[in-house]
Amino acid sequence: MREFLVARENIENVNVVQSEVELEPPSNVVNEFNPNEIVRDPGHRKQINEYAPDIQDQVRRAYILKGQMQPDLPSFPRTTFGSVKRSFSKSWYKNYTWLEYSEIKDAAYCFYCFLFKKPGRAEHFGFEVFTKSGYRDWKHASQGLKGHVGSHNSLHNSCVKHYDDYNNQRQSVTSKFAKATKESEELYKIRLTCSLDCSRYLIAQGMAFRGHDESSTSLNKGNFREMVDWVKSQNEQVRDAFDRGGKNCTMTCGDIQKELATCCAHEVTKVIMEDLGDRQFSVLIDESRDISVKEQMAVMLRFLNDKGNVVERFISLHQSH
Repeated sequence: MREFLVARENIENVNVVQSEVELEPPSNVVNEFNPNEIVRDPGHRKQINEYAPDIQDQVRRAYILKGQMQPDLPSFPRTTFGSVKRSFSKSWYKNYTWLEYSEIKDAAYCFYCFLFKKPGRAEHFGFEVFTKSGYRDWKHASQGLKGHVGSHNSLHNSCVKHYDDYNNQRQSVTSKFAKATKESEELYKIRLTCSLDCSRYLIAQGMAFRGHDESSTSLNKGNFREMVDWVKSQNEQVRDAFDRGGKNCTMTCGDIQKELATCCAHEVTKVIMEDLGDRQFSVLIDESRDISVKEQMAVMLRFLNDKGNVVERFISLHQSH
């Protein structure tokens, strides 16, 4: 136990043997908090319990994102102890990751205890000093910093555990969310690829997509849906992707079929235009009436390819008005 104690007469400017007991919450509770306006200097910031309980977690999160206040000054103010002048040393940051320094008060503070200390109870060595008034006994700093850490079950180490648990909890949620998002994207890609492949085949064969009855109980749901079902029956990975997809993301509805066909048309048109380049061309337009007695106009391009052959490429079909 001796290694965790510092003689009372060796502690200057602060009472670190027994801190005051906080029995009541502060009367001037802060009910609003802006993460962009947090006070970084530990000697000037408000204590966590000075904020309303419903925003304390928000305050902790903001300070954790900013991290410890550990200014790397070229030199620190020196204080006279007897006949010797001493100051804070930035080398302590390496040995005590929780350590903070206040330029306003020229004092040391504990970041973890500031975040997770529990008021309303008697505290151990230096607990209030390292969170409120600040530690300035540079002559006995080596003993003082070790004394604040204390034993394995000390209040400081309890705060460290709360800090680690808080961070691990947030990292776990973020990790699980990222994993679920990545998995959803992979399943979506499988469904989209299947639907796109079926669309390309039907377009290449000049076959209709839709059926008269596309309900789940229909004997023939149309070429597109029937082909998707066939691929699912042959590929377990595709079947699993469709089974695990939401009802609003099956990639098989009529609107999706139209969008896939339109995307294919755009890609084909893009290839035709690249093949055309800056060559001269002519436009061919042919108008005809379909079975529904509607006039439709087909648009084609005629040009010479790289081999000097005349080629005609269908571009689009428009309904005449």
